[in-house]
Amino acid sequence: MRIGAALVLVLVLDLGGSAAGDPATAVYNHACSWCHGKDGRGDGPAAFSINKYRSPRPRDFTRGRFKLRSTPSGQLPTDDDLLRTVERGIPGYMPSFRGLTTGERQLAVVAVKRFYPGFESAQPAPVTIAEAPELNAAAAARGRRVYEEAGCAACHGDRGRGDGTSANALRDDVGLPIRPADLRYPRRFKGGSAPDDIYRTLVTGLDGTPMPSYAAAIEDPHALWDLVAYVRSLKRR
Repeated sequence: MRIGAALVLVLVLDLGGSAAGDPATAVYNHACSWCHGKDGRGDGPAAFSINKYRSPRPRDFTRGRFKLRSTPSGQLPTDDDLLRTVERGIPGYMPSFRGLTTGERQLAVVAVKRFYPGFESAQPAPVTIAEAPELNAAAAARGRRVYEEAGCAACHGDRGRGDGTSANALRDDVGLPIRPADLRYPRRFKGGSAPDDIYRTLVTGLDGTPMPSYAAAIEDPHALWDLVAYVRSLKRR
């Protein structure tokens, strides 16, 4: 299926249109509903084979809570955020859909937004990502102190292995057990492993999980970048 750019634009602007039988629904049903369900509730036919008793489960779009965003905690994602997730996937959980055309990926975003009425009036704005300094050994050493002071070890462990004292007790927002990231394996980071990706995750948090936003707790962008440098230094060689 190939969708013209003009039709994509019309559908993006007309979020209130009928979902039945249109191209956005067709793309969603073909590519997304197997896990997320035809009604967007995360209960598709493949959902119960994916971490039935442990988080993360397929996203329930009707709740309006999204982990992977460039927006402050508690806000909805931008269209670009949703497109980025569709294009990249989520390592270990959701495949990349780069095999779809650009137009088809945009239509999938249109379909996802229809499941939560709040998108109709939302005007989400990305957080500011400060310019990155040199992420060298000195920055990583300072970042180690930030890591300790911010309490990151409680979940991620002293050495970033995801084995902190709180790790076994963590639950997501629906009560399912959830494991903190093992920071030695950045390719598994759900929000991406590039420096900007890690900085963004620290500032926005992962809504619906125990991973909070550190925008208020660590106000100094230099300290945040030092923490990014430290996290990157933990990568298993």
